[in-house]
This record gives sequence, structure tokens and C-alpha cells, in this order.
Amino acid sequence: MNVQVKNCEIDDELHTHIEERLDHLERLGTLSDDAQLRLMCERGRFAAEMTLQSGGLLMRGEERATTLRGAIDGALEKLESQLNRYRKKVLARDRRHDNRDDVAGEMLKATVLSAENTNGYSDMAHDEGVNVMRVKRFALKPMSAEEAALQMGLLGHEFFVFRDAETNQTSVVYRRGNGGYGLIEPVAD
Repeated sequence: MNVQVKNCEIDDELHTHIEERLDHLERLGTLSDDAQLRLMCERGRFAAEMTLQSGGLLMRGEERATTLRGAIDGALEKLESQLNRYRKKVLARDRRHDNRDDVAGEMLKATVLSAENTNGYSDMAHDEGVNVMRVKRFALKPMSAEEAALQMGLLGHEFFVFRDAETNQTSVVYRRGNGGYGLIEPVAD
């Protein structure tokens, strides 16, 4: 596990607590390939951002609290909730798939969204007078729009950029105001 700390300190007791909570997640069935934890203190409030890459999934939990332990626990609870939601979706999809004739769709499988530097970002960047607060860089792995929507839901984001497995084009899936999903696909000029 990679831990980054900004404006706060973690002692051995808190580090042990983090390890125990991660072990609990692993007992739920998620063996983490990579775990990153960012801890920050700003204006008297603590923030914890936890990212797990595990078994083809990228999950992220973020929480702010008045105590560092509270922020960490909140972020890990969000990860556990995401994992449980994903497992329920997979079980339901498996049941639907088993009851279908061979005519219809394919079963979705999560694709690893990995990157040389998945969470590589700098906190501040300046681009021709525009103050960019965070820059993230990651590799775009091919996947279907359905897989991208699932990944977006697991991350808790409003949009997700991915490479379409059929067209090999960069596309964006986003959450619409009515609760549905939208897809942005590029076209040639």
C-alpha cells in the first residue's frame, strides 16, 4: 500500500487500523493488486482518498471528517459499499445470462483499468493562465460502454473516459440528469 500524507501525521496505531480494515476488505473477496491512500489536513478538517485496483476493478472512496480516523473509516466504508454493489450486479447478471437463450447479449466482464501511473497527478498546474487544480494521467484500456458505465459507478464519478473496444476511439460515458447514462463518441471532421 502506498500512503501519501500532507499536513498531518499517522502513528503506528492508525497504520495498524488501516491494515486491519484493508484485511477486512480482502476477506470480502477483493484481493487488492494496488492500494493508494492520500491523507490530508486542510483548515482543521481531515480528508482520506483511498483507491484500490483489484481483480479488474478500480474503486475509489473519499471522505472528509473532523478526525483522521473518521475520514479513513468513511473512505473504506464507501469502498466496501461499492464492492458489495458490484458483487450484487455481477450475481444478477450471471443469473440473467444463465436463463437466456444464446441469442442475446454477452455477459459483461470488468476490465482492468490500469496505468503506468493510475493516480499520477500533480496538485497544481498552470496552463496558459488557467489555474488547473489537479491533473490525472492514466492509460485508456479498451472496454464497452456498459463496462465504462459500471466503472464510473464504482468510482462515484459523473463521467468516465475510455477507449471503445469496437472502434478503438476515445469515448466518454456520463450520468444524465434523469438518472440514465449518455455516451459521447467522436466523429471524423
